[in-house]
Amino acid sequence: METYADALWWSMVTATTVGYGDISPETGIGRLIALILMVFGIGLLGMITGSIATYFLSGEKQDNPTIDFIKNELSRYDNLSEEEMERLIMLMKQLSKEKKKVVE
Repeated sequence: METYADALWWSMVTATTVGYGDISPETGIGRLIALILMVFGIGLLGMITGSIATYFLSGEKQDNPTIDFIKNELSRYDNLSEEEMERLIMLMKQLSKEKKKVVE
């Protein structure tokens, strides 16, 4: 690599895993830097992509604490007492009534 622009081009091509091969490091220290960039570059790219996806997907889902509670309780279904089962049934009926009101 002869110029700063070449180094920048090479680092972007390497970090994005395109790897055109038009420029490559020739020295030992250059290859060590390339190895570090390859390992962390793909991780950084994955992290950025995941963050963007999370941003767009998180806006669609509005969690209801009652539903979350019911899900957590149902995950331990085998250990629920009769009283806890009745409470869950009551909560489910209440949610059903609320849903009907929203639809009307």
